[in-house]
Amino acid sequence: MSASAHVGRIAPMIAWLPHYRRAWLVPDALAGVSVAAVAIPTAMGYSAVALAPVQVGLYALPAALVLYAVFGSSRHVSVGPTSTVALMSGAVIAGMQGVQDPARAAALTAGVALAAGVWLALFGILRLGWVTDFISRPVIVGFSFGLGITVITGELSHILGIPAAPAHFLERIWNVLSHISQTNPVTVAFAAVGLAILFIGGARRPRVPWALILMVGAIALAQFWDARGHNVEVIGTVPSGLPTFGLPAISGPDLWSIALGGLAVAVAGVGEGLSAARIFASRGDYRIDADSEFLGGGMANIGAGLSGGMSVCGSLSRTGTAVTSGARTQITGVWAALIVILFLLTMTGLLTDVPRVVLSVIVVASVWFLLDVRALRHYRRVRRNDYVSSLVALAGVLFFGPLYGLLAAVALSLLGVLYRSSRVNIDALGRIPGEKAGWGALADHPERTHVSGVMVLRLDAPLFWANCETTHMHILEAVDTDEAVRALVLDLEATGQMDTTTATMLSDLLTELRRRDVELFIARLHYPARVVLEKAGFTDALGPGHVWHSISQTVKAASLYINGEPLPEVDDAVAWDLESEPQDPGSTG
Repeated sequence: MSASAHVGRIAPMIAWLPHYRRAWLVPDALAGVSVAAVAIPTAMGYSAVALAPVQVGLYALPAALVLYAVFGSSRHVSVGPTSTVALMSGAVIAGMQGVQDPARAAALTAGVALAAGVWLALFGILRLGWVTDFISRPVIVGFSFGLGITVITGELSHILGIPAAPAHFLERIWNVLSHISQTNPVTVAFAAVGLAILFIGGARRPRVPWALILMVGAIALAQFWDARGHNVEVIGTVPSGLPTFGLPAISGPDLWSIALGGLAVAVAGVGEGLSAARIFASRGDYRIDADSEFLGGGMANIGAGLSGGMSVCGSLSRTGTAVTSGARTQITGVWAALIVILFLLTMTGLLTDVPRVVLSVIVVASVWFLLDVRALRHYRRVRRNDYVSSLVALAGVLFFGPLYGLLAAVALSLLGVLYRSSRVNIDALGRIPGEKAGWGALADHPERTHVSGVMVLRLDAPLFWANCETTHMHILEAVDTDEAVRALVLDLEATGQMDTTTATMLSDLLTELRRRDVELFIARLHYPARVVLEKAGFTDALGPGHVWHSISQTVKAASLYINGEPLPEVDDAVAWDLESEPQDPGSTG
């Protein structure tokens, strides 16, 4: 790989920016305005979800947007605070001392973002993007559903105007029920109007930045209406100007918790960010690089943390806003960053007397799409195991919290992989009459035939240490069902690689088969697996003429063995016509 190609792989913007077209500038700028219009109010709302001051979400945006534009592989993904990373970040700092102090909460939140960024960048450098393939979509759906419910229930106290809710889902529900008589009707009215604007307006005119319109309306109302006089909670003072760039003020005892919490936030954010990147890449007919997404997300979080901001990841909703607004490239993110900077410099003073409930309804509307009931119904209808996986992940988040719920979700995905890998289906094969190479399962096609005394078994999954003993047992059980079997052909096409445990199992299988007066033959063995078996001494024990490239060749060799004829040792010497061999209809078991 050339130096320029290597640099372009690390920082994709360097590769595509020289080809940027002037005609794209206006669409990207307009899309940037739309993204900023959505990002500014939602970032403030997610700051509250993360238990941090509202400016922390705003501080995260400029550096994150620009750095992702440089290092990310997606043309369209818009990064920023999301419900997933906000809730995870809040869960990390919730149990730490002094979080009631806004300054300390802000520092801890920035520390979590910085730690998440370091983890993600490290994953990208080590090229660990393939790991994300092991987290199943149903588990992600269940985990996100649980996060959505948790976020919404967390905002209920602000929507109803009652005392703040505890961190746990069940406690939040009890808090609402026990304080329902203290509901503030003015706050509820604000919430009802805000939700109506966001949901009805969003359904009819999805391209309109309804969250920004709601925020502007609330700012205008706050100029001549005293919310405090009606016991309505307000946002309060938001510092004006740009954040100070530097390391968060975190003491030594907090570093370990921040590092582990950052890892959890990184893992959670990757799921949402990659989902957004892959969805819009497929719509735009291009591909994303998981390793570049790790690095891009890592640099975005590092920039956010060093700017005093919160954790970020790719957002489905804001990315959708960018695409529907005509975004062509990541220059959209650069424009959005400039608008956020302008807002921080000139407009934060207008937020002081804005009702806090406005941020709550924006958050609720933003996370509503996470409650994917349609997907759960689909899983229940199509595959019950996927449905159960989703429900377990959902319940894990609700009852054990987002941190442990995330661990449960990841563990569930990995256990699912191991479980399915440990179950190898074994099919007895027969040949389609009139076709030399047409072999298929006898159970599905009883009209297929087999050579007398030869059993052909196909494994539908790779052999490895977790499934080899069970497979060993099932193979012997299949052989024992037919006393006429004198040769077993084992089709190992599904096994591209071979480990030492499996090589030992095959050696044991060979020994036990020969005790039964059954000879073993191997069909369609891949070269890497063959090398391992040769080094393990298995092929020497098997003998020449026992391993062939096709099932037909292997069956012919087995037939020659049964008839006491010498076996050829190389494939090129074989020119066999199975049609000349006696065929018995039926199944070998």
